[in-house]
Parts: sequence; structure tokens; C-alpha cells
Amino acid sequence: MLWKAQKIPLNIIYDDNYLLVINKSSNLVVHPGNGNLDKTLFNALLYYYPFLRDLPRAGIIHRLDKNTTGLIIIAKTMLSYINLKISLKKHKIIREYEAIVNGIVKHDDTINYPIKKYYNKKNIRMIINHKGKNAITQYFLKRIFKIHSHLRIKLHTGRTHQIRVHLEYINHSIVGDPIYKKSLINNIIINNKKYYFNKIIKRQALHACYLEFIHPIYNYLLKFNSSLPEDIKYLIYILEKK
Repeated sequence: MLWKAQKIPLNIIYDDNYLLVINKSSNLVVHPGNGNLDKTLFNALLYYYPFLRDLPRAGIIHRLDKNTTGLIIIAKTMLSYINLKISLKKHKIIREYEAIVNGIVKHDDTINYPIKKYYNKKNIRMIINHKGKNAITQYFLKRIFKIHSHLRIKLHTGRTHQIRVHLEYINHSIVGDPIYKKSLINNIIINNKKYYFNKIIKRQALHACYLEFIHPIYNYLLKFNSSLPEDIKYLIYILEKK
């Protein structure tokens, strides 16, 4: 199949001869599949960098969910692709996130539960299952609101939907998550005014805020930060109104 090259705006924050770092927006699928055959990050990369058609997955090293925003790495040569994939497999690429979750988180902790695909009539989702793949998520408490918490999260593995599944399992699902929402809070009353979260944020409040890794060719350390997008900032603004 010859994939389309499509002119889709990208927020490129780093670009050299060997790699890109992109700050992905919400509502952007990373790679075609599951009914999304175009208008993805993959299609956009083919437009701006046609030579990426020769690389696996157009050089995309890791993925973010459609409605998770933040930092993602793209290789521009086969050698950098191979080296970055090796670094990812050896857990040498540090990936950190910020999330607003339901409920009060009392302390920092690590979630270590295996994750497995679960098939039902409607969709495919991930579940905690002892037959699944090893998955480790470390989280740090940044702030507590009235009935919500702001977390900084560090991935030690990179399973599909890992953060979302793990946080739901400990009864602190991410605000706005349409799938993993066991601990869902629909609204909050602040100063006698009711706020509905589905009107404040249209997605899961999860953002890939930090990357740290060794350059795959030049061998020096790279660090990237991405500030929270406006919708999560607005959510925090509402939650601060105690």
C-alpha cells in the first residue's frame, strides 16, 4: 500500500540530520491503523520528509495515544532508527508525563502489574492480567486539589495504554479518559458552581512532558521539556478554585 503524504501542521522542537523531536497535538493518531488510514503523524512526516518512506514506521520510535499530547522522537536515518530502538528497548530513553487524576493520591509510588490485550465486541482495550507483559509505572505527587491530584509519571516500560490502565487499576483514572474510567468523577462543585469535566476537557488529561536520551549518532545527552497544553492548564485553573 502506498501511504498518502499529507500536509498536517507539526510542532517540531528539534531537527537535525538524524532525528526529530515533535510536540504532538491532541486528536492526532501517530500511525495508520484501526480505522485511521490517513491524517496521522505518519502521513504528515511523509509530506515534510519524503525520504522517511524508506524507514520502518516513517522513523517513529515510540507512540502516544491519539489524545495524549507531548513529546515524540522520529529517526531520520536507518542507523539512528536502529540505535534509538535499541536505547528504547534497554530503557535508556527517559519518558515522563504529567496527568490530572481522579481522587486524592497520598504519596509517591510504583505500579508493577503486567498488562494484556482484552478483546470484546466494541473494541480492544488493555487490562491487568498475570499472563500479560511486564509493565512498570512510577508516579510522583505534584499537587492535591479538592478531589483530584496532579501527578508526574515516569515510564519504566512502554506498553500500550500503560499509564491509563495502571492508574485506573489503583482507582485514580485520568480525568477525561473515555475508556479507562473506573474512578470517574463527572463534575465538581466549587463556590456553589457546578463544573462538568466533559465540558472542560475533551480528552484524557495526559501530557508527555519530558524526554532524555543519548543522541544516536553524536553520542551527547539530549533533554527536552514540553509545558502543559492549554486545555490541561484550564482544567488546573478550575481545580484551583476551592
